[in-house]
Amino acid sequence: MAGGLALLAGVALAAYCWPIRQRPRSLRPLAWVQRLTALPEYVRAYRRYRIMLAAIAIATTGLLLAVIVATARPVSSKAAAAEINRAHPEDINLCIAYDPAAHDVSELLNYFRDQAKTFDTQRLALTSATLRVIPMTGDSAYVQDRLGYFGGLNALVDKDKPGPEDGKALQRGRLEFSRGVAYADYARTVNDALALCMTGFPGFTKAGDRRRSAIFLGPTAEQRQARPIYSDAKLAELARTAQIQLNVLTPTAAEEGGAVRRLAEATGGRFITYLQGGKTTSPGEQAGIDKTFRGHLDEIRANPPVITQSDGTVYVQKVQDHPNLILAIALAIAVIFASALAGVRR
Repeated sequence: MAGGLALLAGVALAAYCWPIRQRPRSLRPLAWVQRLTALPEYVRAYRRYRIMLAAIAIATTGLLLAVIVATARPVSSKAAAAEINRAHPEDINLCIAYDPAAHDVSELLNYFRDQAKTFDTQRLALTSATLRVIPMTGDSAYVQDRLGYFGGLNALVDKDKPGPEDGKALQRGRLEFSRGVAYADYARTVNDALALCMTGFPGFTKAGDRRRSAIFLGPTAEQRQARPIYSDAKLAELARTAQIQLNVLTPTAAEEGGAVRRLAEATGGRFITYLQGGKTTSPGEQAGIDKTFRGHLDEIRANPPVITQSDGTVYVQKVQDHPNLILAIALAIAVIFASALAGVRR
């Protein structure tokens, strides 16, 4: 880039000095120069001449800049991203540790319902704290239907005057989403919820050709005196072996996330704390909170899992050259340059 700019400066200097070098050493005197140059016809002709010269200079500068930018590859990465998605499709597992009728859950499910409309090679699963609600599938129509169903449970809760049928529909949806299980000597922990989520990927015992992304929505505060089946080390080993990127959305403060936050960062994922609305939240405030929440989801989707081979080689997204726009601009400038040059010669 610096070399190209230096070349451009050299060409401009040479163009400026060229007319001076072509002048004869002795100039013949011309009578009544002041009167001749004051004639209206001469003034108009000279004005046109200067305008044409300025147009040529601007066009030349723009053309050279366009060529420099076009050769300073890369310009676009869209083709490479599409190639990576075809060769290494993504599996996404949504892991929910909240009531499916909660507002935050509804926002997340409806977000991915909309995302599923554009899925090509991606697959998606939905896991609650106790059930594999949607097994990993590439049937986008089925995914949209089920996510829309569970994402609509919050509307039943928000009704001003819910009827008996609304209550039955809400209860049925909650039972389809999760089961209440009573344990004698065990309490569910965030580690075990994450383990249930990670084991929802087909062939999770080893790395595969498909990229794996788990998105967890729920509390991450470590429970005192809890005895998880999966310790922090065992959970980290599971994520490393299966090459799963863990992303976490939680209202828990980052400093309280502890091992979950460290695991998310170690897998290349995001640990995001968000603000929850409440019963006293106004509609305007809730709309702002929802917009921020969806922005967090956009951030997660903009950070897909990396591709790692069995020998440890990590693939990064290659960037290829697609300078179509800048070359079109250069062509337009060249046309302007030719037109201006033809005008000067006339």
